[in-house]
Amino acid sequence: MLDKGAWRVRVIRSLILLSLMALSGCVGLSLTGSTEKHYQRGWVSVDDEQFYLRSCQRVARVPVVAVPSELRRLFNQRGVSAPLYVEWLGAFANTAGEIRIDELRYVSVDPSSCQQTLAGVLLHAQGYAPGWQANITEDKVSVFLPQQRRTLVFPINLIVREGADWVWGSDIEVRQRKHHLSLRVQPTACQDTRNWFGLAVEMELDGRIYTGCAKRGNLARLALFSGYQLTDNVATRDVRLNLDPDGGAGLTEDYLNNQPALTSKGHWQLLSGGRLLVTLDDPDPQLRQEALLFDMAADGSLYMRGFHPRYGHNGLRLQPAGTPMPWESGGRRQVP
Repeated sequence: MLDKGAWRVRVIRSLILLSLMALSGCVGLSLTGSTEKHYQRGWVSVDDEQFYLRSCQRVARVPVVAVPSELRRLFNQRGVSAPLYVEWLGAFANTAGEIRIDELRYVSVDPSSCQQTLAGVLLHAQGYAPGWQANITEDKVSVFLPQQRRTLVFPINLIVREGADWVWGSDIEVRQRKHHLSLRVQPTACQDTRNWFGLAVEMELDGRIYTGCAKRGNLARLALFSGYQLTDNVATRDVRLNLDPDGGAGLTEDYLNNQPALTSKGHWQLLSGGRLLVTLDDPDPQLRQEALLFDMAADGSLYMRGFHPRYGHNGLRLQPAGTPMPWESGGRRQVP
């Protein structure tokens, strides 16, 4: 175990290395590139040696053409053909609708897994003997120690990449007592009493070592798609809604009357209960500023409740027409 002084020296060295790599253009944090992998989730089943995926947003299942050996082992270990809930990194489905599971991140048998989204949490870590939990958000690390009935909240002062490891470090003072945190996340298989994780954690808190497992949170956005449109049986108009990963939104309405389409811009946000709010801050000159509230159906479509003066009774119902929404927002990775 490193003492605080040695830990700080190691952190400073890592920061210098990262700075030099950034200046030379070698830091691999960018999300762009042909090998881009996206965080995804759903239920995986196997039938006559063929694996299938049913995502949390779609009812239909699609074939999985590449499965990690660890997932095969977990299926064989159970000895039953019941589906497993899986979170993984991989490319979105190809034009044939086939899925590749490249990097396994989380496996569970909990039937409510698709309803667990960990809203606002970038990374959730937990361990046992003794029990502890930690949630990493954009600006802080919250550590909960159940046996001590204590929660410590550390501002994120430092994030360091050491090879494949990610390290968060911070110091605080509470009631005239100083606390030091170092939380290291490693791409190593980890398992608790019920679930399998693709990330292992070692947390040093005030000189004591805690071990556990970790997974990503903020999963509600994975139910969204980059584009939506009216169903094919509507022939009197064409309405399309586009959502950007960073929160921008665009609404295009073409009433197929040889007039220019109405184009509005704004932003979107997810509300509690899985509802989507689209606010048109920059509406088409023929329209007024307004907010559109959508519910999400089990098949991934969006629908409005009640009456809308422009869309009538029960408003709009839009079906997915684009790629799934990526987990990341912004141009760089925030967690492993």
